Formats: sequence, structure tokens, C-alpha cells
Amino acid sequence: MKQVIFSLALVLALPLWAATADHSQFDVLKQNFTSLEAVTEACVGCHNQAEDQLHKSIHWQWQLDDSTQAAIGKLHIVNGYYNNVGSNAAECGSCHIGFGLSASTLTSIDTGPVDCLICHDTTGDYFFEKFHQDGAECTLCHDDRGKANQARVDSEGPRYTSTLTEMVLSVGDTSIETCGSCHFYDGGADGAKHGDLDSGLVNATVAQDVHMSKEGAGLECSDCHQSNNHEFEGSRYSGKSPLDTEPVSALEGSRATCVSCHGNRPMKDEKLNDHTDVVACQTCHIPRYARNGIATKTNWDWSAAGILDRKQRPFSQYDSNGNVVYDSAKGAMAYGQALLPSYAWHDGTYQRTRVGDPVAEGMAITAPTSEQSGRIFPFHTFTSKLPYDVDNEILLPMQLTGRDRSALWNGYDWGAAIDAATNTYNMNYSGNFDFITTLTYSGLNHGVAPASDALTCIECHQKDGRMAKVAGVYLPGAMQNGWLDRYAWLIVLLTIAAVLGHGLLRWIFARRRS
Repeated sequence: MKQVIFSLALVLALPLWAATADHSQFDVLKQNFTSLEAVTEACVGCHNQAEDQLHKSIHWQWQLDDSTQAAIGKLHIVNGYYNNVGSNAAECGSCHIGFGLSASTLTSIDTGPVDCLICHDTTGDYFFEKFHQDGAECTLCHDDRGKANQARVDSEGPRYTSTLTEMVLSVGDTSIETCGSCHFYDGGADGAKHGDLDSGLVNATVAQDVHMSKEGAGLECSDCHQSNNHEFEGSRYSGKSPLDTEPVSALEGSRATCVSCHGNRPMKDEKLNDHTDVVACQTCHIPRYARNGIATKTNWDWSAAGILDRKQRPFSQYDSNGNVVYDSAKGAMAYGQALLPSYAWHDGTYQRTRVGDPVAEGMAITAPTSEQSGRIFPFHTFTSKLPYDVDNEILLPMQLTGRDRSALWNGYDWGAAIDAATNTYNMNYSGNFDFITTLTYSGLNHGVAPASDALTCIECHQKDGRMAKVAGVYLPGAMQNGWLDRYAWLIVLLTIAAVLGHGLLRWIFARRRS
């Protein structure tokens, strides 16, 4: 009976509409498309509500309001990778689902034509068109300025050969590939940013991800991150999973949480089920991350950027695995694979940082709630050195891209880059800057391992186990009182002495009687 109920829940979780129609049959699409904007015009001729829906979504706005009604999202929040959008909006627009952003995008993103193909292309070629259409900075996606890909093209020839018309005629549902064309490669390289998202998920084995593996559940991203009018569940800015206890909805489907499909007590062992009140499913079922053979970034030192070679040209250096460990445009970077997560209590909300916020050495610019609430959750932790105003003790923006020499990637001058960025933000900048170490927590939700690879009791509850730094977790042998231990040992020693003394007296009196 349980299997029947679970199967029914999965069916109800699937979208309630039919698969995408065969667009190769539509005459309006059988034309020679020469621009991406023309494609959108053809799409919205039929899908006349789609643009308005997307203009309201976080994919377009890059913002939403948190519980305090403060604006959060990519547009407003500082991150340890490319720091800030506002002073780099023209180039950041290469990754937006429209066709570019205004250079003065600080508080909101204007409505405009939506790029339909970025999500609905099925050829695998479109992302190349998207990110190169306006001459996007190579360093946005490639730590090595695209040199590795150029070497591949020289030896193998062009990989992306579909025409726009061929892409339009073959559009379909979203897939791991289309979602991943953006989400796998942000942070400068494949798998660089999140730790649990990389191209290895496209053809994942069951051991790598039981949900996305074709031999496992065979799910696509949209099976969990289902949409209602192009609003997708499971945003990192409005996470529900630490507190969610609701089952899958027959009308709205999954909410991108484990519980919505698997329930609160999914295991046969009731003792294990007792953990679900305070331990997130991901904690036990993602024992390590960045384990698809693709490294993720663990540290980024922006302060080291700007060094040129003896001919005053930018250069890159690589580790033995081909990862860029130094680049003149980006500084020094470190990587890791098969990493142990960090663990913390999480109720679905984060403490976040904006340009101009106060700073302190080692501060967390994105962190889960520190109180003992929600559930214990696994995180990818990442450190980065970012610029700050020494006199005003506030976090500064960076001008990375642009057409003049003030952009760091043009002039390689930190002073000019920070001056230009603070002018864009109209900040009261003292002119005296340095760099400070920051910490970023990123929740882990992908790369779910089979039950056979889940954490064991001893891995969490031993003295130096995974939960050693998490408040409120019982660790046998770790939570001791020094004086109590001394008294206990004294009692043990006295007991041994009493037993030995009693035995000695019996032996003495026995000899006297004999």
C-alpha cells in the first residue's frame, strides 16, 4: 500500500500539462532567424502571457523581498565570487534571461524582451550563442579567458553548429542541460560556485545522484523545481526545506523539498525517523560534495589580482588538474573535490550582506541563522578576500568590466576600479582601501547519494565527528565535566582498592587459620 501511495504522489507531482508541442510543424517558425530578439517575437506571438509572467519572476528581477521587506537577490546581495552586479551590470546582463542590462542597473531591472531559448533549447548549442552574442567578457565564464576551449576548438573544430532556425524548430521542455547552462558554470568555471551543481549531473551515475541519474529516478530539474506561471520553487533566496512538513500537492506539485515527496518518516528504522525533526535529509544523504570529478572553488583571493608578466601582459597559472590557480584578472583561487560539508542549524533564512555594510575580518557575508532552530543542514563553505573601506569600515564594490581603463579587467588597477564602482553606487568612499577575508555558506541539495552511502551513527556522534561544532548535538564522551570525571575516577580507584584490600585480608586470615 505504501508503494501505491508513493507512486501516486510522484504522478501528482508531475506537471499537469502535456509535453511541449512539436514546434517543427509551425509555419511561423519556418523562417531564417538572424537575431535572438526575432526569436522572442515569434515565441510571444503564441505564448502571449509568458513575458509578463517572467518579468515578475526572480529569474528576471534578480530580487525579492525577505521577511523584513528588505530587497535581496543577485541584484542587491554581495557575493564572494564577482562581488556585486550594480557596477558590472552591462556584462552581468550576459547571464540575464533578457538581452542585456543597463550599465546603471542598481535598484531594479526594467521589463523587456525575454530570451525564450535559454531555457527551451534542446540542441545544446544555444548557450554558446547566448553568452557570445554581445562579446561578453570571457572571464565571466572562463577563469582562463577561454584559452582551454580555444585549444579544443583548434584541435576538434567547432562544437556548436546549429542555426537559430534549427534551435527554434526543436524547442522543448527544460532539462538538466538547459538549467545547467547557467547554474553549473556561474562563479567562473564548471562547478565553481555551489559545490553541488556541475556538468557531471547531466549523465550522473546512481552513486553520484540518485534523483538525476537515468538509472535512478531519472528526474529533470523541473520535476522538483516545478513552476507556476514561470515562478519556480526552490530558490536559494526563499528556501523552505529546513522547515517544510507538507506533502506533495495534487495541484501545485512538489515544492523542491525532500519531505514533499518522501514524507517526514521515510525510513524503515523508526530510530532513524526520530532524527527528521532536527536533521535535514541532506545532512545524511550528501556525505560529500564536489564528487563528480569536477572541482569546486574553496577560496578566492581578489587582492592578488592585477599582477602582470614581465611584458606587462595578463597571465594564468594552473594546478596539476588544469584548474586555474592564478589569473591576472581574478587573483588566486583554490579548489577541492569530494569535500566534507560544514554543518549548521538552518531555518530556511540567511543573513546576507550588501555593498556598504559594516565589515569585520572573517565575517560571513552569507550565513544561515545562528540560533538553534530549524534543522541541521550541510553547507559548502567558501572564503574570499574582498575590498573594504579602511576608514569607514564598510564593504566596497568592484568595477570589473567596462570599456575604459578604470575597469579592473582593462587597466588592472585596483584604485581606479574601486573609484569607478563607488561612483556608480554614489558612496561616501574615503579613498583608502584594503582587503578583508569573508566567508560564504551555500546550502547543499544536489548530489544525493544512495542509502548505502549515507552517514552512519558513529560518523556524527563520535567525539571528533561531523557534528562536533554544532550546538545541541549529543556526542558520547565529548560532553564531559572535569570535576565529575575526577570524582568518578576516585570512586573507581577506591573500589579497586577495597576489592584488593578485602582479598588481601582474606588471604592473610586464611594463612593464619592453616
